[in-house]
Amino acid sequence: MIERARMTQTSEKSEQASAEVTDVSREAVKQDEQPRALWSSERAFILSTAAAGVGLGNLWRFPTLAGENGGGAFLLAYAVAVILFAIPFAALEIAIGRHAHGSVIATFRRLGRFFVPIGIGIVLLTLVINSYYFVISGWTLGYAVEATIEAPPAFGDFTAGYASLWWLGATGTVVAGILAFGLSGIERAAQYLMPVLLAALLGIAVFALSNGSSNEALAFLFRPDTEQLSDLDVWRAAFGQAFFSMTIGQGYLITYGSYLPAHVNIPRSVAIVAGLNSGVAILAGLAIFPLVFAAGLNPGAGSQLAFETLPRAFEQMGGEAVLAPVFFWLLFLAALSSCLAGAKVVTAALREQWHRFGPVTTVLVGVSAIVVLGVPSALSYAAPGWTLGGSPVLDTVDRTLGSNGTILAALTSSLILGWRFSAARLRHQFGVREETASMLAWVVRVMPIGLVALFGFGLFTSGS
Repeated sequence: MIERARMTQTSEKSEQASAEVTDVSREAVKQDEQPRALWSSERAFILSTAAAGVGLGNLWRFPTLAGENGGGAFLLAYAVAVILFAIPFAALEIAIGRHAHGSVIATFRRLGRFFVPIGIGIVLLTLVINSYYFVISGWTLGYAVEATIEAPPAFGDFTAGYASLWWLGATGTVVAGILAFGLSGIERAAQYLMPVLLAALLGIAVFALSNGSSNEALAFLFRPDTEQLSDLDVWRAAFGQAFFSMTIGQGYLITYGSYLPAHVNIPRSVAIVAGLNSGVAILAGLAIFPLVFAAGLNPGAGSQLAFETLPRAFEQMGGEAVLAPVFFWLLFLAALSSCLAGAKVVTAALREQWHRFGPVTTVLVGVSAIVVLGVPSALSYAAPGWTLGGSPVLDTVDRTLGSNGTILAALTSSLILGWRFSAARLRHQFGVREETASMLAWVVRVMPIGLVALFGFGLFTSGS
């Protein structure tokens, strides 16, 4: 009798959660005045989500931060951040995205009108981050074209004029062209981009380890300095990178989750995405640092590592004619996949807020806003040399919002989502037992508080 009562109670909770999801879905369909598109398969969702995070976050930003923060110490802190924090947060965002069945702003509105400003803030954060992300993506496109035609120019020569603006516009045009085809455009792009990206990166890594300073690079990446592990800045950078590469707190996962079919297993998908992201990050380090050390260059060169340090390494290794074009086309393909996801967050929000605009119009408006907002970052390395806080605008925005901003957004959204999303809903979305769902609910509620205690008020200190 007791067991039967438990089964009845569990069944009622499941039916209640299903009814809640159905009601929200009906509300979303009514609001959008049309059925929402869905990913064609779990594979399409995994590839598209992984592509969104792989991008420059792992091919440009990860090696840069690893070089600046001691290599092995940073990698260890990054692994802790991904396993203990990023994966649960990512699963939560995808689950509530599928539950709410709407854009980021619509999702937070359905949690309560009081939380609408949080949703708007996340979309604006994504807009600003993508503004400088488009600039760097434009650099990769420009370098890829230059390296294909002739030797890639020095970074200073490449950005001395106003070429950054032209390549920024070209990147925006490519992104808008793909997004004009809707969700299927993102799917098709990811299904072609990811295999090509992985194959090219693996080839460069094999070449680098075979011909570069592999021992020095392996020691740098996989032998952590215990003294640096006590540096809070290293942990802050690692958590920022984990959230950045897993696209947590930027609306990507909520938006992509809103298109997720009900049968897709969220925990399994997130684990695969995290594995792909981390694998690409490590491969990027193995492809870059052996060449950097072999050429006697500085691994902590910062944001110019890919554009100035590596071309010099290619030249000294004697493989510039082949390696440079492959590497920079690889960078652009990776960057493009992330640009698509970021722009999708913005355009999806615009589409739901202004129904009278068609999908193509909202794509043009959203991408144009990103491009225009990216002009100061483009000009920070061009002739005007615009600065903010004593550094180029791009570097300041990346340091402030790319690391600290994503951490703050992830903590804020996770606190809200964790406490507003019940264990019954988690059980329904994850397909787990009631006890497991209750444990997961408390994990996602307590972890943000622990991170706030860890970083304290030093989140925006000058040492970040």
